[in-house]
Amino acid sequence: MHPAVPQHLGPDLAGAAYSPYKLLIVVLVGLVTLWRLPAAIRSPRHRPLWTAFAATTGLLALGLPWPAAWIDTTSGVHNLAMLLKHQLDLVASSAGLTFCAQTARPDLAARWRRVRLAVLPAAQLGLVATFFTLHRPTEVADFYQAYPASTAAALYVLIIAGFIGASMGVGSWLFGSHVRGAATRSLRAGLLVLALGTATGVAYSALRICQIALEAVGRPMFLDECWVLRIDWASIALMLLGSVIPAVGVALRGLRDWCTARRLAPLWRELTAAVPEVVLTERLGRGPRLRLHRLAIEIRDAALVLAGHADPEMRFQAAIVAVAAGPEQSALAEACWLRAAAALRRAGHVPLIPTAPAQAAGCEELDFATETDRLRSLAAAYASPTAVEFARGAAAGRGVAVAR
Repeated sequence: MHPAVPQHLGPDLAGAAYSPYKLLIVVLVGLVTLWRLPAAIRSPRHRPLWTAFAATTGLLALGLPWPAAWIDTTSGVHNLAMLLKHQLDLVASSAGLTFCAQTARPDLAARWRRVRLAVLPAAQLGLVATFFTLHRPTEVADFYQAYPASTAAALYVLIIAGFIGASMGVGSWLFGSHVRGAATRSLRAGLLVLALGTATGVAYSALRICQIALEAVGRPMFLDECWVLRIDWASIALMLLGSVIPAVGVALRGLRDWCTARRLAPLWRELTAAVPEVVLTERLGRGPRLRLHRLAIEIRDAALVLAGHADPEMRFQAAIVAVAAGPEQSALAEACWLRAAAALRRAGHVPLIPTAPAQAAGCEELDFATETDRLRSLAAAYASPTAVEFARGAAAGRGVAVAR
């Protein structure tokens, strides 16, 4: 402990600096910052969020004893690291609110940008002015508590608490009001956690302002400093978690789409081999969702073409086979006549029934999740021995050989 630090601050400072879980948060925020850097370089829309994470990484790192001691010792200015930490705190709050406004209320983004360009520099200049106005003969853990009678120290804390509290309050409102309108469960969960994190940040700022008011009238703070610091760190942890949840949800959806596309690929190959003209030639990108969309569309279009090769008698026989087979009767019946129709078309069979354009309407009315579930069942049924034997028998009745 530094000999100039007041004794009542020593244990709290040590707990804040050397707590393993806080060091873990610093590492996690830094990793998220690096992870989001490519998106920030590509798209200006993602830069405010990256700026918020980068500033948060910096301020958390400056809250550790080693970087702070090095900056203060090298510069010869007592508590310079603390000033830099609080400057980054204002930047992080401002950038986070900018990203929140862009996401939840785009109509407010331009208005907030004008306010930020005026308020943020003024708050930063206010911090610098009060910091250098304050007489700081030694290094201290918290110069407001070290000099409770100082007006400059009180103004310094009020600027930080007021700016962060206002930013967090607006952010909590924006996140909370946008939860119900979120498109996915992961996004709703992320917004809810972000709203809780920003609300916790408001509570932390309110406690700091309350601390100043109590000190002004000579009364002690009703909450220990260690608990106030824990609320601050809890706010940071909740906001970190809330920002990661939607990204994890996107990754899980991508993995699920990739797995579904792999399951549909054999069915797609079989049907497009019989109806190659439905395969799109345009490059649609390499994302798993785009690939799955493409597979679903081309499978559906091929099935519409092949429907003309399946007469009512073939469909009736397919339904009988499916009923006898047991579960997944609808998928198996369709798979049976699709296999037979694909074999007939590959053999040059002329369709008996013209394909009606109106047949496409039924699939359009289904949501994508329902359609992919149906196609997964169809793909499994298409590969079943029952469908293979049915196609062989149906094709043989028309003089067409089907390979095993």
